[in-house]
Amino acid sequence: MAKYRVRRHRKSEGKKDLYSQVKRTEKKEKKEYAAFFERLTDSVSLTGDVAGDMILYLAGRHCMIVRNFTSVTEYTSCRIRMKTKKYELCVEGNYLRLAYFLPEELRIVGEITGVSYH
Repeated sequence: MAKYRVRRHRKSEGKKDLYSQVKRTEKKEKKEYAAFFERLTDSVSLTGDVAGDMILYLAGRHCMIVRNFTSVTEYTSCRIRMKTKKYELCVEGNYLRLAYFLPEELRIVGEITGVSYH
């Protein structure tokens, strides 16, 4: 007569399985969100001269959003300089700070007194 071993699951193994299942689900949701966001941005058509160039959104004197920049070269409370593909942008003011900083976009808040291109 053959002997069979019955393997019993431990509680810790169940927790590990549940944890890995949750991680896989989160990873899948992130991929789906990224794909959705990519489709959404592709559906917005930009003209050829705007695509790839720097885009500025200035809301009053206290908020500015900059898209499509290359790097930030100077960052003080009075001046923020950044490079783009074609030129350099200089934002001057008082109490300037970066509210957020993403690879393709940043937001400057503070009292903006001047914007110039070099």
